[in-house]
Amino acid sequence: MTNFKVVYDRAMGRLRDYRLDNLFIKDEDAFYDFMRQKLYESIDTFNGCLSDLTYHSEKVGTVTEWYFDSTLTTKETSILAYGLIIAWMEQNMLDITQMNLHLNSKDFKNFSESQNLKQKSETLDKMREDMAREITEYQLKNLSNLTFFGGV
Repeated sequence: MTNFKVVYDRAMGRLRDYRLDNLFIKDEDAFYDFMRQKLYESIDTFNGCLSDLTYHSEKVGTVTEWYFDSTLTTKETSILAYGLIIAWMEQNMLDITQMNLHLNSKDFKNFSESQNLKQKSETLDKMREDMAREITEYQLKNLSNLTFFGGV
């Protein structure tokens, strides 16, 4: 079994967000709840994973821990962490406060915000492409373990 926290640690190694850092410091349970929701999105996008991505929770004292039923490889953990980061990025892009223009009549301010959103969108598209490539490479390296249906 692999603890969800292994994926969270891998994601946080790549991700810098002072809000998440502060959430962890102020309310660790809320941090793990937030990360679990993003991990669910990552699980949904990891098509073709060779390990079973079903999961369960276990009560450890007063704390609930979440585990995958399988022991994941480091590559599978890495792909899930990347998907978690993408889910985090999508939420940040869709944050309405990020999209609203500030009350400022200067053209450069509007242009700057528009360019920022465009750049974030392009970065997110690149991240999705990178994750798809990572999954394809993972599957190709494990081609003998893939199950094909339909009598190929």
